[in-house]
Amino acid sequence: MTRLDADVLVIGGGGAGLMAASEASRHGVRVAVVLKGQRERSGATIMAPGAVAGVGSWGRPGDDRDVHFRDTVVGGAFMNEQRLVRLLVDEAPERILELERMGALWERAEDGRLYLLRIDGGHSFHRCVYLEDRTGREIVRTLGGLLDRRHVPVYENIMITRLLVDREGVYGAVGIDLTRAESLLFQCRALVLATGGAGNVYLNTDCPADVTGDGYALALEAGAQLMDMEFVQFYPIGFLHPPSLRGVLAGLLYYSHLLNSRGERFMQRYDPERLELSTRDRVARAIVTEVAEGRGSPRGGVYCDMRFQPPGFIARQTPALYRTYRQIGLDPEKDMIEVAPTAHFFMGGLVVNEDWAATVPGLFAAGEVAAGVHGANRLSQNALAELLVSGVRAGRSAARHARDVRWRPADPGEVRREEEKVRRLLASSGNRGPRPWQVREQLKEIMWQHVGVIRNAQGLKAARQAISRLRGEVLPATSLATATRLWNADLRQALENEMLLSVAECVLEGATQRTESRGAHYRSDYPDTDDAGWLRHVVLQRSGDGLQVSFRPTDLSVIKPEGM
Repeated sequence: MTRLDADVLVIGGGGAGLMAASEASRHGVRVAVVLKGQRERSGATIMAPGAVAGVGSWGRPGDDRDVHFRDTVVGGAFMNEQRLVRLLVDEAPERILELERMGALWERAEDGRLYLLRIDGGHSFHRCVYLEDRTGREIVRTLGGLLDRRHVPVYENIMITRLLVDREGVYGAVGIDLTRAESLLFQCRALVLATGGAGNVYLNTDCPADVTGDGYALALEAGAQLMDMEFVQFYPIGFLHPPSLRGVLAGLLYYSHLLNSRGERFMQRYDPERLELSTRDRVARAIVTEVAEGRGSPRGGVYCDMRFQPPGFIARQTPALYRTYRQIGLDPEKDMIEVAPTAHFFMGGLVVNEDWAATVPGLFAAGEVAAGVHGANRLSQNALAELLVSGVRAGRSAARHARDVRWRPADPGEVRREEEKVRRLLASSGNRGPRPWQVREQLKEIMWQHVGVIRNAQGLKAARQAISRLRGEVLPATSLATATRLWNADLRQALENEMLLSVAECVLEGATQRTESRGAHYRSDYPDTDDAGWLRHVVLQRSGDGLQVSFRPTDLSVIKPEGM
């Protein structure tokens, strides 16, 4: 067993984690970052092609931070915690400028004076800075270089499997070195979760393979509260073909028209004013409706059409996507792409306050793993803005907390529990039980069929029965292909499956409780939005082997739905 110490431990190496580590390192505390993959090759931020929303000096006439605030809350169907949204819109512009001072590049006009800006679904104005289709990569590159200059250690290929908690709060974590299946004990005074979402709980997702809901599951087992887990955003245009790219983000809505099998630009029926720039939940449901009513493409989707753009435009604006198109034999200037919704982003997560502190002392959250900012549906481009703002606030708060609490030695017994789990899984090799990939596929299919874009009581009941069987019978019978400790992919997937199953149970519970349709949560048996009964969060907390459900009112301190 290896023991490592830090005042502030950051779990996750995407934009939120790196921003939190960067900020914490400014406050005279020892900081360490742990990530499940490799630097600048794991997490979701590195794949984000879009932009960063914020209204600074570059704002267009008529736009301001109050408009951005309203867009975000209305787009989130009034489920947002408005005090957190206010922090987002007020602080994002400075974070954008701060990143540029660190060395990030944003697209500018030819004279170099003004930012070029994008607009996407739910925004009223062009307000989002970007760099081609590699905005997220630029954020990670910049922050990674900063941490190197500050000598912040980054530990790669380590999966955290348990948070250590006592009556005073979080004081460490146990991890597994995935290269050789050895245990590591991290001791800390404060811990920041920045582990992203859980897109891999669904059959189609544009999330990287390592995004498996670890933070939600770890926090739940540590006693933290989660909320809004029923709100899962499906990006409208993921690849349907070829199979190797199924679910991967296939294009950017602001450069595309969506057509059905009749050649109709069908968003005219669903949002004639905003069309493809409607909120993502509405576009995703429109696609599902077109397919269900017989106007879909041969593979069960619709068509993404970029042929109306001038020659060279797509290659210039989205060079990475353009290379992908050409590698699979598509020319976006001549061909349409078959697309369908794909699991993209979790609006729910840990309950946090204005410091992005969770409900367990010493535990903080940044980025997608935290709830509250986006409500029932995230506006495009707000994710990168959120990870910058929440990363700074969580990192600063964790550093302050670390200075104020005493050092508590970790219990080696906690490590032995995790080591026993690994030994038990390795000993299963050669048995006739299901392989981890088979368990994963069963779970993804259940969630896609019954807890996806459109839900109802019958499907949710079927999902509950199937997931209960997975939990009680299938998961315990998991068998690995080999007992090797060196880069055992089956072992990693088996550990991740436990995380994903916990996430699935949370999404299912939230979706069952919420008997209305709001934002990304749509129930065909309750198709209307019920402001009188459901302007409240579904809050989940672990209780024994199950989930304890409670409710808390939504923050309506600034604006309310019409008629209230």
